[in-house]
Amino acid sequence: MKEIDQTWCPAIELDETNTDLILKAELPGVAIQDLKFHAESESLSIGGVHPRRQEKTERELIPSQLHYGNLECLIPLPIKIQVDRVSAELINGVLTITMPKLNMAYSPNI
Repeated sequence: MKEIDQTWCPAIELDETNTDLILKAELPGVAIQDLKFHAESESLSIGGVHPRRQEKTERELIPSQLHYGNLECLIPLPIKIQVDRVSAELINGVLTITMPKLNMAYSPNI
């Protein structure tokens, strides 16, 4: 009997540099196009889906410990960020979201 896919939140870590907050989340098997991000000045939300892709010829011998289904995560941030400068990349199953701190001056290259 297969367990029903449930909403889940990935394992995350939040680090700080002099200029940025950097969030990393483990999302193996999830494609960047299946993710949605929404940044507010004091929070970040991550949503998306990780569909189960099991071949019809495969049988599950050990219950899966991987997360499938909808993912939703709301992360409160310890300091305010510059919402319009948030960037994200997904490399080898690790999502990295860089969020510049609000108190850091922004001077675009001209």
